[in-house]
Parts: sequence; structure tokens; C-alpha cells
Amino acid sequence: MTNVCKNTQGNTPIKIYVLHGYTDGLTDPIVSTDYEEVYAAMKAAYESALDGVEQEDSDREYSFLEGWSATAVVHGDWMEWQIAELELQVPDEQKEYTKEVDYFLGEE
Repeated sequence: MTNVCKNTQGNTPIKIYVLHGYTDGLTDPIVSTDYEEVYAAMKAAYESALDGVEQEDSDREYSFLEGWSATAVVHGDWMEWQIAELELQVPDEQKEYTKEVDYFLGEE
């Protein structure tokens, strides 16, 4: 994993990214250690929401896709997505397990 670095306090911090949002209800979160993967999911959801839709000027004015968030307004209905960056502390005794998972996933 590229986002893992050692900490002198006996824990290894790992960053995770969580895509969450609201369309016609809360969306299922997407979680990954890879920001680009989460951003691609947000971009796909945003583009899908606007696919084949003719927006009014007032809706288009409030629709955007940025690095950490997106909003699509279609006929007055708001759909929003946001990426949160979180840091988890993995105890040192879990490092061997983490290395095994990385190897299994081909991320070594």
C-alpha cells in the first residue's frame, strides 16, 4: 500500500478515502485506500446523473465536479457526493497481516 508510513508510537497510520452522498436517499459508501479509485466512482456517479438530461440554466449553475465533491441539480432535485479522507491507526502486531493482504491483492 502506498499510503502506509511508519509511526514511532507503535502504530502504523493508513489513509482511507470514503465516498458518501445523497441522491434520492443516502448512497452506499465506497471505501478505498486509493483516492483515484474513489474519485473515479464519484465522477461516474455525477456523469450518470446528468447523462441524457437537459438541465435548465438555474440547475446548471449549481452543478459541479471538483476534487473532493460533486453536485448535480436536475429539475430542482439535488444530488451530492463528497470524499472524506480518514486516517486509521493499525497496531504494529497487525503489520504482518497487512503485508499478507497486500501480497494477496498484488499491492506489495
